[in-house]
Amino acid sequence: MIELPDVERMIDRIAGYTTGKTISIIRIDDPDVASIERDIVENHLENHAVDSVERHGRYVVLRFRSDYSLMFDMGDDGLLRLESQTAPPTDRTRIRFQFAAGRELRFSSSGSQGTVQAVPGSEFNEKGSLQSLGVDPLSDDLTLERFEALAQGNARSSIKGFLLNQKAIAGIGNDYADEICFQAGVRPDLRVGQLEPEQLDRLHRYLKRVLRRATLHWSAAHSDPGWLINSRSSGGPCPRCRHALTSVRVTGRKTVLCPRCQRAA
Repeated sequence: MIELPDVERMIDRIAGYTTGKTISIIRIDDPDVASIERDIVENHLENHAVDSVERHGRYVVLRFRSDYSLMFDMGDDGLLRLESQTAPPTDRTRIRFQFAAGRELRFSSSGSQGTVQAVPGSEFNEKGSLQSLGVDPLSDDLTLERFEALAQGNARSSIKGFLLNQKAIAGIGNDYADEICFQAGVRPDLRVGQLEPEQLDRLHRYLKRVLRRATLHWSAAHSDPGWLINSRSSGGPCPRCRHALTSVRVTGRKTVLCPRCQRAA
């Protein structure tokens, strides 16, 4: 599943090349995923420069100097990547943006995963899923006070369900929700309302810490022997106490935890 740090890595890889460059041709390979009207393509996107590449939760937004934006819902496995124009598209390729400079930005996904929408600037903040997105977890807006207020509004939810609620906090997926709970030492299947104030404070701190490290130092984080995310993929024991990890279902998702390090109280 695509999560916030993965989206940041994509943006880091494409923003330097795409920002300020003009897209000469747009090829839509899957109109079901990229449902953009031809007149918008011709009049507002083609032969216009990309002004910026931004992230909103797990969405990527290409803002054009024509005052239009392209909004990418990454789905579970969407990918934005720069390719050579001579490389043939694959069966996962949904839309291609050809730059005059000689490369292409391609959006690919499996099946009908992900969508691409063109949005005029005047409607951007009210359009589609962005309207209901919660606060960005790495922004200064997610203060402890706001986190506590969001938690109070989700008191009956499981902790993991709260972290996955995109209307509360945007961008966290399954693996990082488990990692945040593990690092904070709380069970993801507890109800939010069961947390003591100091536990809620710790959850807020580790939410910021885990996502910031995974965003800035992805490779180091994913090779850290103290991170759950590495043990869960290999089926190893708890990286902290070496006890066997437990797998349960929370909000319908596979959830990995350590019954020793993450106690109910």
